[in-house]
Parts: sequence; structure tokens; C-alpha cells
Amino acid sequence: MQVTQKTNTVLHQKLPIDADEEILAVYKHHWFAYAVNWIIGVIVVTIIMTLAYILTSIGGADSTIVTYRSQILAVAAVFSVLILAGTFVPVYLRMQEQVVLTDEAVLQLLRPSLFANKIDQLSLRHISDVSVQQDFLGTIFGYGHITIETPGEQNNYHFSTLNNPQVSAREIIAAHENFDAALHAGRMPTTLGEPVAQAPAIDPEQYRQFLQYQQMVAQQQQDQTAGTATNAQDQTTPGTPAEDSEPRQQR
Repeated sequence: MQVTQKTNTVLHQKLPIDADEEILAVYKHHWFAYAVNWIIGVIVVTIIMTLAYILTSIGGADSTIVTYRSQILAVAAVFSVLILAGTFVPVYLRMQEQVVLTDEAVLQLLRPSLFANKIDQLSLRHISDVSVQQDFLGTIFGYGHITIETPGEQNNYHFSTLNNPQVSAREIIAAHENFDAALHAGRMPTTLGEPVAQAPAIDPEQYRQFLQYQQMVAQQQQDQTAGTATNAQDQTTPGTPAEDSEPRQQR
């Protein structure tokens, strides 16, 4: 999808991207993703109306059901309208979903419900591969599913029922390669390839004083330990029993 100035402004306001981040492409679902919902809704409505017509035709003109034929058909028509209206909701939600490719990341905008939004963001540096899957109908109508593989234990990203999936995959891979080349060329702010900071030089005299201080502290600790042990030994050693101060009484 061609990115117009209006679309670019709206997406910059809606998405968590920088003001100077360039939007390269916007991808939306193939029309087949919307047609499936409408086809299901039309099939259900056709079944309801057919059953209502058959039910009101049984028994001939003298049947009691035939008497209420118009009311039954009216109720079936109301249910059919409600079903079609309910089918419009998921179609509208899927029409709001899109995949946005910028020069730094890939973002997916999802609409789980009418009152909820979800945005998944993946940096281009975390892309390891992009694969395309197409079933029989996808090959015929030109839609497919894209899987963006990430290294390590990160979750892969799946984008379903996209129009021209091969073109989308090539553009995502090209954006990843350009981003990676820009990082290695130093055209973008990054810590990749920066030299490791060296430790400051140590003054030999200060180091000698530090060692002397450590030895002094260790000697004080040893003296305190030895003094504590001596005091404990003096307190636990039994004294010599004192002799009776009074002389023994003569028998």
C-alpha cells in the first residue's frame, strides 16, 4: 500500500514510533479475509429463510402454520438482518488491522474488539528470516501468510491473509538488510562495535599504602581474636581450692 502524507501523519500519531522514523510500507488483509465473513453470514441467512419458507408451506392451505406465515417470515427476516449486522462487526475490525514497516521496526495493529487495540512491535535487528505460506485458495487469489522468525527464545510474528505476501516479505527483508548495514556503517546511533572502556591506571604508591592498610587491619583483627580467646580461657580455668582459714579442732 502506498503511504500517503495523510496516512503517514495518522500513523505517526497512532504508533509508538519516532517523529523522524520513516514509514516504508503499509500492508492490509486481502479482500478474501473479509469475503469469508460475508459468505458465512449469507449462508446462515439463506438457511434461516429457507427453513422458514419450508416450515410455513407444510400442511397445505388449511394448516395452522400457514395462517401465521407472514409473521414467521417477518421474524426470520429480522434475525437475518441481525446476523448480517453482526457479520459487519468482524469485517470492520479486520479492515482496521494492518502491518506497518518502518526503517527501524515492523508493527502490527490488531483490533481484538470494538473497544480494544493491540500493537505488536519488532525491531528490524531482531529479524532472522521471513517465510511465506500459501494454501490452495491463497495461490489462486493471491494472498498468503507471513512468518517473521526471530533468534533465540523470542516469539515469532505471524501476519495472516496479506495481499502479495512475496512482495511484502522481500520488502521486510530489504528493510532489515538496510538497517543492519546502517548499524555497521555507523549511520545510526548504536553501541554495536564500540571499544570497551579501559580501567584507569593505578598509582603504585597508593596501591602500596592500600596493601599496608589491609595488613594493619588484618593484624588488629588477629590481636583482637587472640585477646578474646585468652580472656575466655582464664574465665574457664578452675582455681586452687583455698585452705581453711581456721585450724582444725583437736579431738
